[in-house]
Amino acid sequence: MRYLTLFLLLCVLPVANAQLVSGSSQGAVAVGKWKESREGVSLFCAKYPFPSIYVVGTCFLTEAQATAKDAVKMSRTELFAESWDEHGLTAHAYPASCVDLNGNEMPYSRGGGCRGISVVIRIVLNFETHQVTKFVERSTGVTVEYHLLDP
Repeated sequence: MRYLTLFLLLCVLPVANAQLVSGSSQGAVAVGKWKESREGVSLFCAKYPFPSIYVVGTCFLTEAQATAKDAVKMSRTELFAESWDEHGLTAHAYPASCVDLNGNEMPYSRGGGCRGISVVIRIVLNFETHQVTKFVERSTGVTVEYHLLDP
């Protein structure tokens, strides 16, 4: 999976320099760059073959950020789709991440609480308009949106 993601981010995107968003009621894929941060993005989603009350599928969001010349910082987030139909899907990352004021991940305290800022990631895919939006919701009440570059 990691090598496929690296191939898509490093080989396909520079050639195409556009986004790809495709999905149905059973699976979805999105590849591109966030407009706001220029990070490379790949998203793969698959629906469970059995019904579940709380989760209908899983998505894997991989992001690549150039931190210096010839250095790439990769991150992967697992998201759980809670609504999914032929028009689109919405997925959330659980549990929330705990970060300090600089955005660096920090461990939860022994009691399970976050001593920094709690962050939840939510992804919304619209299959009809071929758009992906990432919402980063902080416990401080601030929500930041990211959108894929237009094709």
